[in-house]
Amino acid sequence: MDKKIQVSRPIKYKFFYKPEQRFISLWGAGWRFDPENGQIYSGDMNITERFEIVQYTGLKDRNGQEIYEGDICTAEEMLIPLSGTRTGVVKFIDGSYVLEDLDGKDGDYLFSESAEVTVIGNIYETPLEDTP
Repeated sequence: MDKKIQVSRPIKYKFFYKPEQRFISLWGAGWRFDPENGQIYSGDMNITERFEIVQYTGLKDRNGQEIYEGDICTAEEMLIPLSGTRTGVVKFIDGSYVLEDLDGKDGDYLFSESAEVTVIGNIYETPLEDTP
């Protein structure tokens, strides 16, 4: 008997077009994304190498902005003994979304009931050296 897996979050993607250094709508350009194989096509031609494909985490920041892989975020811990702010890049590691420190040496789970997360940019449009 086939069991269907239910996903509790919407599966969404954004597409960063490397030649123009910006996020674009594939459908507006007449291109298509095949989520089964993760490839982008123009007609029958595979043009995936022209893009960075980033997936929605299913989470929103404190302002209601959707959080995607590659976003640069700050997480402000609200519990008094743990108070502090961490800035990092959203990555999918070992089956979980994490906020990896900008130096890549440490990180923590993106979701925390006691932290307020704010998107401040992304690694594609915001140089890391310009990140506070």
